[in-house]
Amino acid sequence: MANERERRIEKNLVEGKLSRSIWKLAAPMMIGGLLQDLFSMVDLYFVGELGHVEVAALAIAGTVVAVLTMLVQGIAVGTMALIAHFTGEGNHEMSDIVLGQTLILGIIGSGVMLLVALFLVDPILKLFGATGDVFIYAGEYLKINFAFAISIFIFVGINFALRGSGDAKTPLYALIIANILNIILDPMLIMGYGPFPAMGVAGSAIATVLTRGIGVLFLLRHLLFGHSTLHLKLKYLKPLPPLMKRIVSIGSFASLQVFIREVSFLFLMRLVTSFGHVTLAAYGIGARLRMLIIVPGNGFAGAAAVLVGQNLGAGRPKRAQKAAWRTVAYYELILIPIIIVFLVFAPSLVRFFNDHPEVVTIGSSYLHYLALTFPFLAFSLILGQAMNGAGDTKVPTIVNAIGQLGFRIPFAYFFALVVKMGYKGIWLGINASDIVQGIGMILVFRTGRWRKAFVKHKKKLAREAGFFQASAECSSSGS
Repeated sequence: MANERERRIEKNLVEGKLSRSIWKLAAPMMIGGLLQDLFSMVDLYFVGELGHVEVAALAIAGTVVAVLTMLVQGIAVGTMALIAHFTGEGNHEMSDIVLGQTLILGIIGSGVMLLVALFLVDPILKLFGATGDVFIYAGEYLKINFAFAISIFIFVGINFALRGSGDAKTPLYALIIANILNIILDPMLIMGYGPFPAMGVAGSAIATVLTRGIGVLFLLRHLLFGHSTLHLKLKYLKPLPPLMKRIVSIGSFASLQVFIREVSFLFLMRLVTSFGHVTLAAYGIGARLRMLIIVPGNGFAGAAAVLVGQNLGAGRPKRAQKAAWRTVAYYELILIPIIIVFLVFAPSLVRFFNDHPEVVTIGSSYLHYLALTFPFLAFSLILGQAMNGAGDTKVPTIVNAIGQLGFRIPFAYFFALVVKMGYKGIWLGINASDIVQGIGMILVFRTGRWRKAFVKHKKKLAREAGFFQASAECSSSGS
């Protein structure tokens, strides 16, 4: 038709120079990861100006928000995998249909979170032990975030959908817009600058949902009218339960991965806290630095997931496998100088955040232990996400569960309390899980089971794709 928009197709992901494809995806995702981290840091900075009670409320609310993250992550990973498969295959209409189902799932998910906001926030906070002003402030924050969770569901869902189609730049632009607005709105709504009343912790939540919402509008405009890899049309918003079930079946184990990580974190925090505030402060600094190292790793992992998914869809399993190993190699090269810095300059790194002598000593030991297992972390992150991109989310979940619940927690408690190694025993537990997960991911990736999982999904979708497309057309003609 004359008014049909031109579709941008990222062909070089399934052909041409592999290194260029990796960096084209990984670089925007790395920057996007830093911007995601900046979102929480800006909130923490301005809320910190109010006092320690408000910071405590934000901390406990952040733990509860992990539930929301778990639901969003499940939909997003399932979406990215399927869109990558269909895009690689060249079936762009099916990619558009998956996007439509993702938006419907996002609306359903946000409906669930609205019920949580109305009826369950207070009981959840009591379960976590929140009392007094912490209970009040955390409740306000959570009720706003959960009531308007649709902005987060749609924002993340579209981000992952575009990434799966090979477009990592547009999600980055949306994040830049959202972050700039968040930096502007946070102090106004939290502190009450300009025409706004001082809303404290609640202001932080309002700023988050507003800026995410503006990011959603930017993305929707791109999908509806822009030169996009995906096209959003009304006819694709008809519910197709079998396809939604397929998205959820892939993504459910991705949600479980987040759940396992959070459970492991809570057990570990309980143990660290038992050694006093100094150890807790040292661990907090080390954990923050570890997250900074993981940010580029997540960028490479996202690139591996998209490249594996698209190349499998294009019928190029060898290129998919090569993409995963090449991506690991690039991340390992970045880690080498970081390992050296952690080993040589650990005291200076810790001292930058806190110059308490004991914090510097304990924190430096943590960084030394971490540095030794960074190479295993690269295998765990990237190969796990590569298998997710193939649609095999079950096996990475099992490996993560074995590493974090089967090794990290038991080893940390055993060495710290039974062998009486103190905080160094905790570091050994973390090392054990990183090593086990790294080796485990190498072994399961080499079996090629992820290719079989893709074939299984492809056969099921091939039988259903015609029905999905026909349903969309019927919806269009009926309207």
